[in-house]
Amino acid sequence: MIIIFQIFFVLFVLLAISGVVKKKREGLLGTKGTFFWIIFWLTTTVAVLWPNSTVVVANTFGIGRGTDFVLYIAIAVLFYLVFKLHVKLEVVGKDITKVVRKNALDKEV
Repeated sequence: MIIIFQIFFVLFVLLAISGVVKKKREGLLGTKGTFFWIIFWLTTTVAVLWPNSTVVVANTFGIGRGTDFVLYIAIAVLFYLVFKLHVKLEVVGKDITKVVRKNALDKEV
C-alpha cells in the first residue's frame, strides 16, 4: 500500500531529476554528476517505495537494520563529497593567489 509520504516523495524525486536534467542542459553539471544524481534519486525512490529492500542489502553486508545501512552509506558519501569540495576549494584558492600575484606584478612594471 502506498502511503501519502511515498506519493509526495516520488513527486519530489521527479522534480529533483528534472532539475538535474535542466542543469545538465545548461552546462552546469557534467556527465558524471548527472549520472550520480539520477542514480541517487532513483535509489532513494526504491528505498522509500520498498523499505524492506534496504534490510536485504544490509543483511548482505552483515548489518542488522536497513536504516543503519542507509545512514552508514549516507555519512560516508557526505564525508567523501565534503573532502572533494575541500580539495576543489584549495585548488581554486591557489589559482586565485597566482592570478592576483601575476596582476600585482604586471601593474608594478
